[in-house]
Amino acid sequence: MPDSAQNAHFPTTQWTLISRLRSKDDAVSSRALDELCAQYHYPLYCYIRRRGLDHHDAQDVLHDFLAKLIRLESFQTAEEEKGRLRGFLGTALSRFLSSWHVSQSKSAHDVSLDEELDLAAAEQRFQRERLSDDETPERLFERKWAHELIRHVLRRMKREHAARGKQALFDALKPVLLDGGSLRGHDHEAIAASLGMSPGSLRVALTRLLASFRDMLREEVAETVADKAEIEDEITHLMKAFERA
Repeated sequence: MPDSAQNAHFPTTQWTLISRLRSKDDAVSSRALDELCAQYHYPLYCYIRRRGLDHHDAQDVLHDFLAKLIRLESFQTAEEEKGRLRGFLGTALSRFLSSWHVSQSKSAHDVSLDEELDLAAAEQRFQRERLSDDETPERLFERKWAHELIRHVLRRMKREHAARGKQALFDALKPVLLDGGSLRGHDHEAIAASLGMSPGSLRVALTRLLASFRDMLREEVAETVADKAEIEDEITHLMKAFERA
């Protein structure tokens, strides 16, 4: 199969997103930053909070870190040919935080962030989740990264099922999906009856849902690795992190 046909199965990568972050066109780089922040600001925020900073300092650090991204400082030495976005951002933030001083946070930010970057909501969520004190900043970051990626996949699936008039099916099977995809422990007959389906039809629908989840998860992970050969390893790593919850 020609390379162009193979590549057609993969969406634009996050490394391409990083290329847009480095764009000299302010409009392009600002949109790229908004996309990155909308999906992954919470894992970054959790990492900073777990490093011991309070909400206000964590907010300042994250804004300064993102401002540094948009000023192209963090990606000047980044190699687009290799690496995983998760690891790159985690390492970049760790290094940034090590050299950050509270006094710097008082300077005006030169970046305008999309309203989706709601750090007040991030702090409320951080407090509500009652995270274990035993978890290191690095493990917390990886677990929250996995959570955000999977949440993004589930939102995509919900939108697609709603567009096909099958949101009720998705909502009914989502708990099964999050429980590993097995109907064991779930009243599948009651679920089927609530949807007007036979138990057999429900199993077929679940099989299709699981296949859709795997495909979308693969697509999302493909956006965060530079080499498609790393996709399966990254999925395995993220699922292990997700299961630590």
